Amino acid sequence: PTLIHGPLESSPHREGANPKSSLPMAVACTRVVHPCHIREPLRTSAHPPRKSLVAVACHAAPSSSDSSGLPRRRRMVALHGKGGDGPSFALSVAALVDATKHEWDWEFLTGPHDDGSGTGGRAWWKLPPGVRTFEAEELEGIEESLAMMDAAWPFDGIMGFSQGAMLGAVVCGRGVKGGSRRPSVAIIAGAAWPTARGDDVNRLRKVEWAAAEAEDVAVPEAVAALVPPPPPLVTSVHTVGALDAMNPPVQARRVAEAFGHGAQLLEHGGGHVVPLDDKAIAAYVRAMGVSAPPP
Repeated sequence: PTLIHGPLESSPHREGANPKSSLPMAVACTRVVHPCHIREPLRTSAHPPRKSLVAVACHAAPSSSDSSGLPRRRRMVALHGKGGDGPSFALSVAALVDATKHEWDWEFLTGPHDDGSGTGGRAWWKLPPGVRTFEAEELEGIEESLAMMDAAWPFDGIMGFSQGAMLGAVVCGRGVKGGSRRPSVAIIAGAAWPTARGDDVNRLRKVEWAAAEAEDVAVPEAVAALVPPPPPLVTSVHTVGALDAMNPPVQARRVAEAFGHGAQLLEHGGGHVVPLDDKAIAAYVRAMGVSAPPP
């Protein structure tokens, strides 16, 4: 994986945070969807969204059939950490939404499970008291979350923090809708290795290897050195906090390795946070293939 170093200006979003304030108007292309509301994927065409989807301060985005000639708008699904929810995560990464809103629509999902803290926080799976995901032999309730991902398809990118980042990694490896479909972009912030579903994460690299072997042809060694590797199935950015006491850095690096040559490591000096300094935003925007905003 590629290493990117930079100073840290972190998001206020941390594991366990659960702010209750509403979304600002600045988050102009955001949708927040709760698990009980999911009925079908959010459409970015000219057709209106289902009423079961909760729109947040968002006007209809131009579609791929827009006569202006603008490129097709892409869709990012965002997954909060344990103890958070969709609205709180949307608030915390508003700077990234703002930097990409001219090309991407964002949808913030809320986990289907209570996190057990008594504060109303949500989770993507349940864990026994005192057990971390990288220690757990089973992730109780993850199938409901994976069903949400299948129902949310199609989407072009997935972003997750902490437990949401681990779910995003599982989705990229496992695939959705039977396993043959994957987002092309992933932002994996503050993840640990989801031991109980590690085979799912590793599947991404196995699929890439199988594809490379299927296309392998004999060429002279001097020529082979000049041939670039094939594009990755998923282009990803993995944040690693040097002071992350929640999910140790070695865990995040292991997840990045499973993404193969399409992974970039974004190392920062902070803890269990989503870095949102200028260099971090630039790394996310580059991975998302975002062009400069129109004047």
